Amino acid sequence: MTDRILTIHLNLEEGNLLLEALAECSFKSVFELIGKLNQQANQLFISGTAQNERQKFALTESELSFSMTALEKMPYHRVHKLLTALNKQIQSQMSSQYSSIASTEYADL
Repeated sequence: MTDRILTIHLNLEEGNLLLEALAECSFKSVFELIGKLNQQANQLFISGTAQNERQKFALTESELSFSMTALEKMPYHRVHKLLTALNKQIQSQMSSQYSSIASTEYADL
């Protein structure tokens, strides 16, 4: 079974928080994901782009699951808004006409 691709929208601050959460995990398990996120951010947040404007990131289901798990280990007061936003984005994908690209496994985390 291949991992489906999900899209999430993050601004620079949210992206940095996600990277901070991933940095707390074992390097061996996150270095490729951190590189992927960094590469996408470098392309999306070019000079002139508002840093508070959310940009579209593409992650596989397993990458998103790992990211959510990493965020859940952070202090609640720092990540609850991001986790809520990500949950809404995932639920929106599930209920849209493209519901086949999202998995119910990630809803209501």
